Amino acid sequence: MARSLGQAGTSLSTFITRGRAWQAVLASLLLAGCGGCGAQEAPRPEPLPTRPDGSGPADAATKRAAGAGDRPGQGAVQAPGGLPPCKDGDTDPHDLRCTGLYSDPGARTIAPGVREFKPAFELWSDGAEKTRWIYLPLGATIDVSRMNDWTFPVGTRLWKEFRLPVSGASRRIETRFLWKTAEDRWTRATYAWSEDGASATQVKAGVPHVPGAPDYAIPAQVDCIRCHAGKTDNPLGFEAIQLAARGASGLTYAELVERGLLSTTSGGPLPDAAALEVPGTATERRALGLLHVNCGVSCHHPLGVATHFEMRLNIDAAGRVGDVRGTRVYQTAINQPAKVRPPGAPPGARYDRLRPLDPDHSAVLRAMSRRDAPGAPPEQMPPLATRRVDEEAVAAVRAWIEAMTPAAGYPRPSP
Repeated sequence: MARSLGQAGTSLSTFITRGRAWQAVLASLLLAGCGGCGAQEAPRPEPLPTRPDGSGPADAATKRAAGAGDRPGQGAVQAPGGLPPCKDGDTDPHDLRCTGLYSDPGARTIAPGVREFKPAFELWSDGAEKTRWIYLPLGATIDVSRMNDWTFPVGTRLWKEFRLPVSGASRRIETRFLWKTAEDRWTRATYAWSEDGASATQVKAGVPHVPGAPDYAIPAQVDCIRCHAGKTDNPLGFEAIQLAARGASGLTYAELVERGLLSTTSGGPLPDAAALEVPGTATERRALGLLHVNCGVSCHHPLGVATHFEMRLNIDAAGRVGDVRGTRVYQTAINQPAKVRPPGAPPGARYDRLRPLDPDHSAVLRAMSRRDAPGAPPEQMPPLATRRVDEEAVAAVRAWIEAMTPAAGYPRPSP
């Protein structure tokens, strides 16, 4: 197995619990527009190639033979069309073509060593289709000593492309970029695509109304911390449960293990993918997975913003997710009184977070089923970067609530 990188330095989510230190970090992010995510530039790590077939780390001979075009972010990614050229050492690229995603930007050819992945459950983004990629530096591994919160090696890069149907055709709208430039620093950048699809340049303030897709908004980069700070080391969708669950594809958990790209400080064995599967029936798995990715990963967990109840699926010390009744969703939400009454609730009516057999009095479902009017108090879930209700997720959680019968092992609704 490749060498362990050890535990990464202090992460943004750690600062959340440290009062004044957190305030200082947030202030610096606001000043930077969340684009550089740090006041000082770190030296740009040189990306290294993989085997020619893109299947894994290159050996020494392959590395020596590789040309500049084989290195993401180098050579072939110079921005054409009169735009400023890419700069060596630039840790906050203005143009997507300077991030290393493409070896040939004009042809949209993905660079060697950049691997596509698709998690089994996806964050709702107002109906946008998404494609994701990750680049890991040559010889580096992801430290999974804490299986619920992976620590990535310096030089890791991730991209997420969003597409929407516009005038009857699928059009690239935005691409989001994460780049770990130092042990405790991530670049987070958002690139808006031109209407003709020829270029994508960074937009720090977001785009409230995308031309051709007025109901879709690109969020401001300063908002990224509200979700990504909920993870110890920033990435949200590249994690054990989402990559091990059935339905994941591309670079999955099983392939990461097979290729020796995961390691622990103890050097102990890694959990089998089957032990990390979302538990329960098909109805339970669907609802638990959607709540995990849309609510639990970034907010509703012990180190998140919303700690009063939890919706993240957790892996225990033995490397197992366990059964449905062992999940924190079951333990902290079912038959637990909602602290905030839903809008328009009649006086005296009881609402639980999740109330068995009673979706109309389940506050989580009601919050998922609404979107806040402009300027109104935030009551919708997820709370940002969405203007449309995820009808499929609402239907999935409703089906789960309606299946919470005593015969299936659930308690009766609270009096």
